[in-house]
Amino acid sequence: MLHMQVYRRHVELERALRRCRLHPSSCVLRHVTRTSRAIVAAFDRALAPARLTGHQFNLLMTLALAGDMNVGTLADQLGMDPTTVPRVAAPLRRERLVASHAGKDRRERVLTVTARGRRRLAAALPLWEAQQRRVIDALGATAWTDTRNRLRALRAGAA
Repeated sequence: MLHMQVYRRHVELERALRRCRLHPSSCVLRHVTRTSRAIVAAFDRALAPARLTGHQFNLLMTLALAGDMNVGTLADQLGMDPTTVPRVAAPLRRERLVASHAGKDRRERVLTVTARGRRRLAAALPLWEAQQRRVIDALGATAWTDTRNRLRALRAGAA
């Protein structure tokens, strides 16, 4: 009986795949996810000597350049889910690289980069720049500009 159920599911999938006009190997999600993971891993390795991950560097740099932000606004700026920001920020708070205080509403948390966080960012910046150059050199400066524009279009198309 179980064998027949498995067979039926297999047949159903085969039929669905034949009806599908797009092949799953061309899946946007699959390719963007794989690329994102590879890029994040490369920046994580590059920033490890500064004791930062790529996401932590991104969060710190965003705050340093744009100023204090509440978690929701920061999540929008980073392209993260708002529930992810506190998890990324937690180790930064423990190391006193980021401070948190209540916003206009006591439930709102506002994050700011501390002096210690700015020093860590300054130490990490050459590591980030070297990795950024490696990726851009591998792709080509013109192709990177084109890729950024295409990524914006992908984000807009997914919204």
